[in-house]
Amino acid sequence: MIRNILSISITLLITILMAALNLFWPPLHSWLLIVWSRIVLILLGVKLNVSGKEHIPEKGPGVIIINHESALDIPIAVAGLQVPARFMAKRELFKVPVFGWCLALCNHIPIDRQNRNKAIKSIKKVSKNLIRRRIFIIVSPEGTRSHDGQIRPFKKGAFWLADAENLPLIPVTIMGARYCIPNKSLNVVPGNVDIVIDKPVYVHQFANIDECIQAVWMPMVKRKEIYEQNRQ
Repeated sequence: MIRNILSISITLLITILMAALNLFWPPLHSWLLIVWSRIVLILLGVKLNVSGKEHIPEKGPGVIIINHESALDIPIAVAGLQVPARFMAKRELFKVPVFGWCLALCNHIPIDRQNRNKAIKSIKKVSKNLIRRRIFIIVSPEGTRSHDGQIRPFKKGAFWLADAENLPLIPVTIMGARYCIPNKSLNVVPGNVDIVIDKPVYVHQFANIDECIQAVWMPMVKRKEIYEQNRQ
């Protein structure tokens, strides 16, 4: 318990300090985000096993699709891929003092999960700048965290963006994160997290967006099911 409290406290302190640094030096945000992610995972005792790194395009922009199973998904994805990236996040996070200001200033994308039209406007407004700067966009298209480890059906927002801007979609499956921070718990359990990066695809390779979503979603679901079965 003492280790958990100490780890979480130091993690929060590091997060606040890094967010403050980003407020003063926004151009360094991509690098600082990677450094922050790696520090957080080290403090919490989370080790990454990454496969498929050769599938990451040499340069952005692109849309990185990840499943959402823990509060650690963003630092895990950022530390595992190590590319200039921003992420879509629920708008409530942007209201957090210092941390939320950093998110807004550094062009992360706020999503209003209760209002589809506002969510689309946010994506359009911020993504143009990120695409111009060749920055990757990390998205969890499930829309909410999975509480049982199963990957939920994907929403269309990220795929719509990739289609409209002709961006590659890079599927990334995260496995094991939910065991490091169990749902509705502050208990931190050191452990290993597997990350599998699949080959990029484009929406125009499929008959329509729905077909593309299925082609991205299904391999991730099957891989995750096998992982969960092997842990039992």
